[in-house]
Amino acid sequence: MNIKIYPEDIVRMCLWDHYVYYIVGSEKEAEKLLKENAEMELSERDALVIGLLKLIETDNLIHKFNSYIMEFLTNKSIKEKEYLLVRKKTFDFAIDKFVDKFPDYWEPNSNWSRSLKELVDYVEIMKIEVEKLEIHKIVDKNVTYEFYNSNNVRKLLKFNY
Repeated sequence: MNIKIYPEDIVRMCLWDHYVYYIVGSEKEAEKLLKENAEMELSERDALVIGLLKLIETDNLIHKFNSYIMEFLTNKSIKEKEYLLVRKKTFDFAIDKFVDKFPDYWEPNSNWSRSLKELVDYVEIMKIEVEKLEIHKIVDKNVTYEFYNSNNVRKLLKFNY
């Protein structure tokens, strides 16, 4: 089975970074595809790899970001004594990585531009709030690792916007 889709639709579904990395392989080629925005066919296997088969399309990017963070915390948190912790460096990278799903060379319509601006503002506020969180330090083999409490990070997410 093949799926017909436009490159812009892949961006709107927040899958562009996965598509470029796993399918296209080149940022330059991906930019060319997005600028042309011609209908293309994706194999079912490729669609499964990038996550196209398991998503719900919405322009509520803050909700997509919150879901992404919740999934990240669920998968990357570790249990240490009575705390559920997530590595500071990894979490900070994950926040920045979400905005990369929308390339600079993409020209969204006004509705998506507004959603994207709201997302960027929300992410910036989130970064500021995360920096205020208590940092737990764990020493392992003479190396000190910094962690956030996953539950405190979850409390920062705003689902009623």
